[in-house]
Parts: sequence; structure tokens; C-alpha cells
Amino acid sequence: MLANWDVRRVTIGEWIDSRGGSVPSALRSRLRAQGEVSLTALLDAAIVELEAVERGDPADRATAFSLLAADAYVTYACLWEVTEGTGDGIEDILAQLAGAPGVGSPE
Repeated sequence: MLANWDVRRVTIGEWIDSRGGSVPSALRSRLRAQGEVSLTALLDAAIVELEAVERGDPADRATAFSLLAADAYVTYACLWEVTEGTGDGIEDILAQLAGAPGVGSPE
């Protein structure tokens, strides 16, 4: 596992790979966000995937993988905030996701 001070020097993919445990290859190939890992970068990646879900065909397998990738990025964002951040950003995660495409109050 990467030391706390190292985390800002690695890419999102490197950080995901450093977490241990295996990510199924079909899902890992979808987790292609670029740039240095950060809470914002992980949430931005989740929103990109949610936008793909919103545009996609619900019966299409690619849309399902976009939804799984969005979920993975949100999970990684929470994990990053708890393990590498201050832990105070969890409310920010919820606030940012509340405005994401396709997210709204259940009717």
C-alpha cells in the first residue's frame, strides 16, 4: 500500500491497483480515468460514467459496465477520503453526487 504522502504522486489507476485485492478484468478495463488520484478526480470519473449510463441503452451490457464503473469510482472516492484524506469530505461526496446525472428523489 502507498504511504499517505505518496498518494498525490500516483495516477488513479496506480492507486486502484495498489489497493490490493483483485478487480475483475472486465471491470478494471473500464476504470481508465487519467490524472493524479484525488477525491475530486475520482468523483469526476464517477460522474463521467454516470453520464454514459444516462445516455446509454438500459439493455446494453456497456451501460451496465458504466454503472458498475461509476459505483467503483464512488467507492474508491470514499475509501480515498477515509484512508488518504481528512475524512471530512464524505459530505462533499454526497453533495457532489446529488447533482449527478440521473440522480434525484425517488418518486
